[in-house]
Amino acid sequence: MIARTFVLGLLALLFALTGAPDSSAQDRRPPRLDIEFHRAERAWRSGASVLEAKIRVDRVLDEVPADAEARKLRAQILMSMDRPEEALADARKAVQARPQDGEAYLVLSEAARMNGDTYLAIEALDAAAERVLADADFHVRLSWNALLLGQLDRAEAFARIALALAPSRAPAYYQLARVFVQKNQLDDAAAVLSRGLRGDVLDPTTIRNDSTLSRLAGHESLVDLIR
Repeated sequence: MIARTFVLGLLALLFALTGAPDSSAQDRRPPRLDIEFHRAERAWRSGASVLEAKIRVDRVLDEVPADAEARKLRAQILMSMDRPEEALADARKAVQARPQDGEAYLVLSEAARMNGDTYLAIEALDAAAERVLADADFHVRLSWNALLLGQLDRAEAFARIALALAPSRAPAYYQLARVFVQKNQLDDAAAVLSRGLRGDVLDPTTIRNDSTLSRLAGHESLVDLIR
């Protein structure tokens, strides 16, 4: 706990000394660059063209380098292009530009993990968790990243929060079940999926095709539900 507090304090001091850019930089994004940003975001989210997304967000950052949203977006694009060192640089700048942005820290955690810096990844995950409130999708992402970092109890806790926040949406069910599988709590995993299937929230095909959840296809409580 002492080391964690020290590192977070050191990061905050570093950002203060370097002069954190105005967090509203993206609010001053010129209209033509705002169009570029949203087109980049659509290209990225849809998976239509990672290269197009990268080119468009580059144009935004060339003129508005303190744009935190654009930094976060480009970091995620770079990670998908297997360019983790560049992604980490953008993620750091996103945190510097907007130090209270939980997603910026989550992107930093993802980039640090891809760079093999587990310590920074966990510290950034802690910071992300401290800066998010009632957002189910964000808690699913927190859980997924905690799982990849081997923090199974935290992954479970984040997934449980996500499910409590959005009991009518599928991602939290799938994620909590995956965590239970990794913890070898197969009955608990099956119970989560059974609840979602009986509530018509989950898709049996998704369970059968998922590399982790498919292990539960033959579970006695699910056999009749995922034929």
